[in-house]
Amino acid sequence: MTSLPLFPVHVVDFLGATLMIILSVKACWYAWRLKQLKPRNILCSYFFWFSVTLLIFAVSRSSGHILKYLFIVMGYAHVWKVISPFSGGFNTMTFVAIATLTFYYANIRNVMERIREDAIELENTNYKLARAHENLRELNQTLERRVEERTQRLKQSEQKFRSLFEHSKDAVFFCDEHGKIADINATGLELLGFDTPEDIIGTPLAAYFKDKTAWTDYYKQLASQGHVKDFETAFIKSDGTFMTLLMSASAIKDKYGKITGSEAIAKDITAFKQVTETLVQQEKMASIGQLAAGVAHEINTPLGIVIGYTQILEEDFQDNEDARETLEIIEKQAQNCRRIVADLLKFSRESLENKMGPVDINQYIEDILSVMEHSLNMDRIYVHRVFEENLPKVLADEGKLRQVFMNLINNAHDAMEDDGIIGIWTRETSEGGVEVIIGDTGPGISQEVVTRVFDPFFTTKNVGKGTGLGLSVSFGIVRDHGGTMEVQSPPEDQEFVQAGMETVFIVKLPPITKQEEEENLLAEQQQNRIEKK
Repeated sequence: MTSLPLFPVHVVDFLGATLMIILSVKACWYAWRLKQLKPRNILCSYFFWFSVTLLIFAVSRSSGHILKYLFIVMGYAHVWKVISPFSGGFNTMTFVAIATLTFYYANIRNVMERIREDAIELENTNYKLARAHENLRELNQTLERRVEERTQRLKQSEQKFRSLFEHSKDAVFFCDEHGKIADINATGLELLGFDTPEDIIGTPLAAYFKDKTAWTDYYKQLASQGHVKDFETAFIKSDGTFMTLLMSASAIKDKYGKITGSEAIAKDITAFKQVTETLVQQEKMASIGQLAAGVAHEINTPLGIVIGYTQILEEDFQDNEDARETLEIIEKQAQNCRRIVADLLKFSRESLENKMGPVDINQYIEDILSVMEHSLNMDRIYVHRVFEENLPKVLADEGKLRQVFMNLINNAHDAMEDDGIIGIWTRETSEGGVEVIIGDTGPGISQEVVTRVFDPFFTTKNVGKGTGLGLSVSFGIVRDHGGTMEVQSPPEDQEFVQAGMETVFIVKLPPITKQEEEENLLAEQQQNRIEKK
């Protein structure tokens, strides 16, 4: 067999080795540029180092083939034999490096895949955080708006409460857990007679209760029920006088149910209570008056018969002294009965029968005292006068009104018996009328008796010293004059207390109306014409 010439193979081998080096250098240069563009890309780094390793492998292998032909051509074949093993080993190591780099890249790829998954998860997390941040921002904006709206409503509510607290016509106050006043409005200060809140804040509420038992009942009800409704009680004002309040309160408690304070509102019903009591008294007296009128008229007829027949019998028994004395006793007691019946008729009358005219109260009382003061001084009872000047005149029946004032002065005299003071005050009322106050330094009147002093036949005097009709008749006379009459024991006005008065009777007479003045003037003119004729 003819062997083929090997020269073309060697030429191809030599040129291929040279071309391998050139292409490896070209590939390495492109990989380097790619790595420069994306330095953090692991794939680009792998291509670069793979190209470097491949370049080294190509240089090693191609250099071995080229050197081989050079040594043979030059006649140094034996040198190639020495170098050949080293070239093959170096090629093997280069190939192993390429394989190792490839295997390492596979692991790096797994790591990068896991990193990519983590990156995706982190991106999702970041997206969720961004959404949460956006929601939180919206919520924050909404919360700010809500807080602003709530603050505005709270401010408006506080302004309404403050306006109600400051401008309420009723007393509004707050107490702390110890029952001391913590705050009070202007009306409460005015009702209690104080100028500034500092004068009353910090003082116990119990100190203003006239009756300490009422305070105990008030606090027990507040503690047990948590509220008090329409609690009526008397309060002591700063000047020592009293007023009647209608209170409603609520307890303020903490989350454990312990009372930490209270809030209350109180209405001054002093005037309302006085008017109500006066109306009740007037209604009662009117009913009793009607009853008394009927009884008096029914009794008058048999009394007249008894007195008439007694007088006839007295004439028949002029010579029998014992019988005549007995008949005189019967007549005297019958006359007493007639006088009582006459008082009943006066008490029950519905109109004034005598002449009405303008009366100067100060001069009128002085005239009464000029008659009575001597007997008062005999018992060491002195009159304390406080008369207001330039009082308006009142339209009255002088005779009837004299009976009222004389009766009040006599009652004051009887209450003290001796050694005392009778106080008499006159002053103008806010309506333009006149107020007369007659008091005494006697023992006073109990509250049980005060409510009954104007009842017919009710008296605290000993038997034989009074019939119990004096104040009832006086009450009726004042009522017929369009006025009012009341009793206070002890007095509510501090001026009377300081003067030593224990009991006062207050008579209020209305002012003369313009119509009454004209009618009275017309009546006087008519009377003058009659007298001239």
